[in-house]
Amino acid sequence: MQWWVVWVVLVLALLVSLAAGIWYVFRRGLAALHMVSSLGDAIGSKFAAADGVDESQPKPASFTVPLQQSIDQYSSAHAQVIRREEHKRERHEAVWRRWGVFNE
Repeated sequence: MQWWVVWVVLVLALLVSLAAGIWYVFRRGLAALHMVSSLGDAIGSKFAAADGVDESQPKPASFTVPLQQSIDQYSSAHAQVIRREEHKRERHEAVWRRWGVFNE
């Protein structure tokens, strides 16, 4: 076999592997673009939903309103926290009751 035939085969192998690599990168790049596009659409819909909040009348700062109003807001927020914790405790108790009779 001639020496230049070996070089032609090597160059052809190089070109084939280079073309295969470019094709692979192109396909993976398109797949990544589709994924990023769907992620962008999801994020955009979340931001669009958040833009629907009416902020034409922002709430005044707590130190600018009468003290009784701030106290009422704090107590209602704290009552909501207590209700949420109570609901969580009830769910945990129900799960423990279910687990207690599971092996019987």
